[in-house]
Amino acid sequence: MKTVSRVLNQEAHVRPALQAKVKEAVEALGYRPNLAARQLAGQRSFIIAYPFNNPSPAYITEVLMGAARACRDKGYHLVSEPIDLGEEALEMIERLVRTLRPDGMILTPPLCDMARVVEHVERLKVPLVRIAGGLDLYGEAIQMDDRAISREMVAHLVQQGHRRIGFVLPHPDHAMAQSRYRGYLDGLGDAGIAPEESLIRPGRFDVESGAEAAHALLDLPQPPTAIFAANDYMALGAMRVAHSRGLAIPGDVAIAGFDDSSGSRLAFPALTTVRQPVRALGETAAAMLLGEKVDLSQLRHELLIRPSTAIC
Repeated sequence: MKTVSRVLNQEAHVRPALQAKVKEAVEALGYRPNLAARQLAGQRSFIIAYPFNNPSPAYITEVLMGAARACRDKGYHLVSEPIDLGEEALEMIERLVRTLRPDGMILTPPLCDMARVVEHVERLKVPLVRIAGGLDLYGEAIQMDDRAISREMVAHLVQQGHRRIGFVLPHPDHAMAQSRYRGYLDGLGDAGIAPEESLIRPGRFDVESGAEAAHALLDLPQPPTAIFAANDYMALGAMRVAHSRGLAIPGDVAIAGFDDSSGSRLAFPALTTVRQPVRALGETAAAMLLGEKVDLSQLRHELLIRPSTAIC
């Protein structure tokens, strides 16, 4: 009986041949494990929690899909819940933990870099993986080199002949994403271009802030000939403004984003952007919580050149 339990719970130290026999019998009998019974029988809940707060629905969904796949493969369940960023955030996290007793938790920006949230998870003694965690806090962090790929994006724009390149900043609460701005500055430096404060506008990772930034940039006496936004939603907002002014993209103004959201592919013209392996990030985070060996070097960005910056 203990051997059957170890196979159903996907524990180690069971011979492959014996695993195959047990699984064959389980299929033949049509047996399905009962989560409540499994929880009563051991110390695990077989639940991974994914509380989130992010202005990008596509990002949330991709992380969720990747994490859910890893959980399903190991007989676990993923439970996600939106979390407010106000004073009630800690109460919501605690209620989630007290109710579900998760075996681990995944946090994404901005929650993963909110010290009060992460410290509360630590007090609750829940194992944690932080995706794109840019600060030195509790838990394991999966980090991507946003700076290097942003530098490449600026190099691409310079190669297209642009010298006045506007930049829409990342959301201020997303610590790891701030390196995209540093990559922008690196790219300008490589080309011998001095940064101009008027060409750098605040953003909140949503369409509205991208549109606000584009209006401000295009109203300048010497507007930029290219705009690089720190995420796709802001870039799409900039594209909307350019279209409303009758500007040709990329003839009058080239526009680039970051994330490779579904909207970037549906835009007209299609948006030049940076592909992040977001689904793989979710899958990797869950695998780490489940004790799997992972190779973080396989998580790489990809620069996607599309018609919004280059006439193809």
